[in-house]
Amino acid sequence: MITVITRLIFFTFILNFATASAVTNTSFSATPNADRRANQPNKPKPATDFEKANTAYEKDDFATALMLWFPLAEKGNADAQFSVGKMYLEQKGQRKDPSEAAEWILKAARQNHVGAQTLIGQMYIKGVGVKRNFNTAANWFLKAARQKDKDAQYILGKLYYYGDGVAKSPSKAAYWYKTAAKQDHTEAQNKLALMYLTGDGIKKKPNQAKKWFEKAALSGNTHAQINLAKLYLDSDVVKKDKNKAFNWYKKAALQGNAEAQNQTGEMLENGIGTSKDIKNAVKWYQKSAKQDYPSGHYNMGRAYVQGYSLKKDYKKGVQHFHKAAEKGHGKAQMDLGVAYYTGRGVAPDSAIAYAWFYVAAAGNVKDARKTKNTLYKKLTAEDKKSAVSLATEYKRKYFKRPKY
Repeated sequence: MITVITRLIFFTFILNFATASAVTNTSFSATPNADRRANQPNKPKPATDFEKANTAYEKDDFATALMLWFPLAEKGNADAQFSVGKMYLEQKGQRKDPSEAAEWILKAARQNHVGAQTLIGQMYIKGVGVKRNFNTAANWFLKAARQKDKDAQYILGKLYYYGDGVAKSPSKAAYWYKTAAKQDHTEAQNKLALMYLTGDGIKKKPNQAKKWFEKAALSGNTHAQINLAKLYLDSDVVKKDKNKAFNWYKKAALQGNAEAQNQTGEMLENGIGTSKDIKNAVKWYQKSAKQDYPSGHYNMGRAYVQGYSLKKDYKKGVQHFHKAAEKGHGKAQMDLGVAYYTGRGVAPDSAIAYAWFYVAAAGNVKDARKTKNTLYKKLTAEDKKSAVSLATEYKRKYFKRPKY
């Protein structure tokens, strides 16, 4: 009896051991396979058609991009609709079709695509692919602005400032400028600084103006750089520093801003904030004039007439005066009148001279009114009639009210 019991216990032990060994061996043999699977790199997910289209677009393969985006757009994919719309707008791979572009961009905008909302707003402002409508544009910008699109916030600020498509409200303009400025929109920062400087739509805070000008200027915004230069040149906001003013103007000039190029030239010519350097001054005037900036043309005219680091050439000087005068530059109009009266660089013509003096006088240019009246007395009755007629025409075409 004992022997039987002993055998049963033994066999039970053997069976349990064998089972345990099997389990143990199984777990050990599974571990290397699990490790191998764990160490195998995950297979990259195949690119979607939208991603393939993006890749094709970046490689300038616009036909493939459109072929891939179009079916997605038709199925209602907002990103694809926006992309197709932009391709029709930018003439990428197919004929330019602003109306078709507007249709697709509108489809995306209605699905709350923020980029599409901002773009269709701009299209409504410019009348591209849609009938120009500032009110509709403002509605789309508002939708995008509420989604924190800084470009839409900035444009909405401009609309409120000028009252285009919305009721004019400097305070709302300041709100949206500030909202965009906090997202590092540099032109919004510049506009906000101007409002802080003048107290227009917001409490006047000169220190805040300086802060936002500096923030935008340091980010490379040329308008802010110019405004900061003006503060250092002549304001009570900061301690006057002509050297700093010159440096800010030059930073903007180096970025190609025509106003700054001309101002840099004037400071070099007069030795303000820097050493006097006529030769370099004329180089900056040339750069400014090439961009058709009126003061750049005027100063190039002076350079040719006076022979500032250039060979005197009255004809070229008068050509520059003409370009500046036709854009409303008062001093150029005065000097052009002198040129026509004296016949230097142009055939003499008292009627034309009188007309230019007349326009300059309307802009309160020094001595223009006196010169006009003196010349008028010397004209014959017939010449007076033609001179007055011409003067009326020139004033309508070329007079620009001075900005104060």
